Amino acid sequence: MPIAIKDKLEDILPYLSDVSTGADTAKEELGFWPSSAYQTFAATGKLLVATTSTVGGAETYAGHLMFGGLFPQAKIFQLFVAPAFRGHGIAQQLVACLKKRLTAEHWLSIVANVADDLAANSAWNRMGFRVIRTKAGGATRKRRINVRGLDLETPSLLTMMVASSKSGELRFAERYFQRPIYLFDLNVLFDVVRKRPRSDAATKVVWAGMANNIRLMVAEEFAKELLRTSKDPANDPVLAFASRAASLPQPPEKDLRPLVSKLAPLIFPERHQQGVLTEQDRSDLKHIATAIHHRAAGFITSENAILRARLHLLEVWNLDVIGVEEFAELVEALREEDDGAVAEVSSGVLRARRNLPEDLPKAQGFLGAMTASPAFIEEALACQGSQANWLLVTDDRERPLGFAKWGVYGGARRTADVYLAVDEVNPASEPILDHLLDAIPRELSAAGPTLVRLNIPSGQVETRQSALALGFHPPIGAGDGHLTLQRLALGKLVTPENWQAIRQSLLSAASLSLPLRIPTIDEANRQVLLKTEDREMALSLPELESELSPVLFLFHGRGGVIVPIRAHFARDLIGANPQLSMLAPPEAILRRERVYISAPRTVGRMKPGTPMLFYESKKGGGRGCIFAVARITGSRIVTKTDALEKVLRRGVLDQRSLEERSVGRKVTETSFDNIFVLKSPVPLKRLRELGCADSSNLVSAKVISFEKLIEVIKEGRVDG
Repeated sequence: MPIAIKDKLEDILPYLSDVSTGADTAKEELGFWPSSAYQTFAATGKLLVATTSTVGGAETYAGHLMFGGLFPQAKIFQLFVAPAFRGHGIAQQLVACLKKRLTAEHWLSIVANVADDLAANSAWNRMGFRVIRTKAGGATRKRRINVRGLDLETPSLLTMMVASSKSGELRFAERYFQRPIYLFDLNVLFDVVRKRPRSDAATKVVWAGMANNIRLMVAEEFAKELLRTSKDPANDPVLAFASRAASLPQPPEKDLRPLVSKLAPLIFPERHQQGVLTEQDRSDLKHIATAIHHRAAGFITSENAILRARLHLLEVWNLDVIGVEEFAELVEALREEDDGAVAEVSSGVLRARRNLPEDLPKAQGFLGAMTASPAFIEEALACQGSQANWLLVTDDRERPLGFAKWGVYGGARRTADVYLAVDEVNPASEPILDHLLDAIPRELSAAGPTLVRLNIPSGQVETRQSALALGFHPPIGAGDGHLTLQRLALGKLVTPENWQAIRQSLLSAASLSLPLRIPTIDEANRQVLLKTEDREMALSLPELESELSPVLFLFHGRGGVIVPIRAHFARDLIGANPQLSMLAPPEAILRRERVYISAPRTVGRMKPGTPMLFYESKKGGGRGCIFAVARITGSRIVTKTDALEKVLRRGVLDQRSLEERSVGRKVTETSFDNIFVLKSPVPLKRLRELGCADSSNLVSAKVISFEKLIEVIKEGRVDG
């Protein structure tokens, strides 16, 4: 049976519908791809189609291979042979064609994911793909996935480095030493924010910027183009994103102009020949020129003209063009594994990876470096309970900076043992501790009141001091130097309606008795009497909320204040915006106590202890609703200069935005903690019905009564 392998766009186009139809018949094995993806892979030369000739000479689709990858490791996304043509070696011929091309381009290896229950594993074995590792598949079928790999017969780096430049080997060798920078264009961004067909894939692309082995950036032209097209530059969240995005500067004019002249006939041949390049065309050319000038590894786009020029851009300038769907598939695994906080601090980007088995040996080495005792290390790594979890915090060079592991024990009396250590010498230790000491009790208390027992290695002075400041204390009868600290985490908004239920849960969970009757705010501001099995404690309201954090006690008479916040600030300050966060958020997202800035005239409304309701304004595409509540811990009028340092660590404004907060030189600086996100954000229309908003549309801080506060909390469904 004569088999032909086609790899050119014009030869593949007649068979694209056959490719899509064939793949759809094997979704279980190949996964689902939209039909547009096959067009993109064909345009970039990453789709091979096998055909066979019939007796009359007509060619018939027989199978296909779709591939991609981040240099130097390629990945086979789909290998499919039509049932009528199986058993004729078509899969082997497709793979052989791919191997020949990738070897010529100096890729080092190919990988493919194959479910371990498929008969196709034997065929992959015969083609030389060995199992490198296995990983969990989807939750529905509970499969194991064999990650199979094949090393290519690529010349060694040494051979390539000494080869003559005429052969092109030296040029290809440079790809191994490029910084893995990937630029993306406006089409990718608009795919996300405008909910276009590639929205899901584009979302995954932007997630790649969170991964340490991929640097996702934009060209300087990116922001310029947005500024030219923005209808409201001062209130444009997309433009605000562009101003914060890591960007590569535009090449000098003497380098830019000749490069653009070479690219124009390649990418836009017809319009260039007719002399009718649009402003958008010229902008696209500057994007590509910037990527080439800075030796970026790749350019991510959904622009067909750029996709079609991929092979030429790769051969001449070593710039790989990658479609949105392909890049999304490549980084999806990174997103699935990244179940922790990501934030940008002054010393770089922090990542908190969760429950990765390969991180436990790293944690063991880290604990040893922190001079933890062998007994502490053994107990920490052995900690299980009914819910064993761990986090490894690393910097952007994959260096461990902090580790926490915890397990839950008991039934009604939930107890969690937490083992925690942080590199206290590192400048990022303070926000790491702030985050872990708040986030872990918050997570644990979501299932009910939990006694959190914190175990700290000897010598971790900063860690101990931070824990004490956040309400942890030695067990009763233990000395001040005891290495185990503890506190009870309640994790509720307490209202008159759920007072008795909360009271009973604390009694069952920790033998802690609250007053039979819910106090008024005046009574609570004096002291609240708590009883345990062996002692009584009289605590002020701030002390009570610190002792049981996270918690807010909405006692009778405790009113609130509604404060406005723009959507992009809400995402970075509270972390509650459902839209995609396109960058590592600022340090504030890690902090237990954060800072809100408003005009000086609002200081009288921002009283310490007041519940603070965050209203996301409609400007800049906001939702127009109250979405979170927190507790004000302090408020003062300060100069903008004095506010800046604190805002940079615990807030979300830059210097320009800070200047816009008020006309004069001063602002109100409000600190807050104990944040709760509403399950059902309360829209402006409903707020008006409740009497919480008027015609001013909540453009400034507005004080509301206790009764109205309770109504909003009920609407938001966070009353326990």
